[in-house]
Amino acid sequence: MTVWKSFGASVIGPNHIATGKPNQDAWSPFHHVWGDGITTSDGLGSKPFSNFGNRAACLAVVHAVYACCGKIGMGHAFLSDRIIKNWLSFIAPLESRDCAPTCLLAFRMDDGMARLGMLGDGLVATVKTDGSVVSLSDDKTEGFSNITAALWPNGTEKDWRWLSIPEDDCKSIVLCTDGVSDDLKDTDGFVKEFANAHRDLSSVSASRRTYEMLENWPTPKHSDDKTIACLFREEVADA
Repeated sequence: MTVWKSFGASVIGPNHIATGKPNQDAWSPFHHVWGDGITTSDGLGSKPFSNFGNRAACLAVVHAVYACCGKIGMGHAFLSDRIIKNWLSFIAPLESRDCAPTCLLAFRMDDGMARLGMLGDGLVATVKTDGSVVSLSDDKTEGFSNITAALWPNGTEKDWRWLSIPEDDCKSIVLCTDGVSDDLKDTDGFVKEFANAHRDLSSVSASRRTYEMLENWPTPKHSDDKTIACLFREEVADA
């Protein structure tokens, strides 16, 4: 039978350690009878409560995916709208402008599809069973590269990027905040190597190894917070 597992880690960047600021990244896995998934969020650095907004974003995703259960022909617009509404409810009474974050997510339910979504910068990638990699990433060639889409009450569906593939074609899914993705020179190679190196470990061991990798990130003078989350499919013998 098929089971879906997850692991991940988030570390505070040297810049925030030096300035005494909290980690502005967050991630969350979820595994329920109605679905499995992962989500990450990166609070925009200029926002005073971004470390609260990022955790609220992860919680908003879980509740939004649950709201999609049993909905035939569930569209991405419904999901993104529900995420934003949930997030605004969770951050109240804070103002959205003070804690806006990015939002990356991947999940599967019982309709046979794996769905990947992205609002803002970072990387969402899936390693398919044929070994190919399909990814979503922020396109800085459009508009101003220093403007990042985020959860806003006035956001639109066009700010989101979506990808749906049959879950049987999906081997692993990796989400990275921009503290990781911006340093990658071979994105496909990193995603495949990272997923394959960790998928045979327990979730606890894989998360610990991921944390150690992020703590010892090799890019010189890196400063940003870093988060990686992975969701993968595993075939196990029936009990």
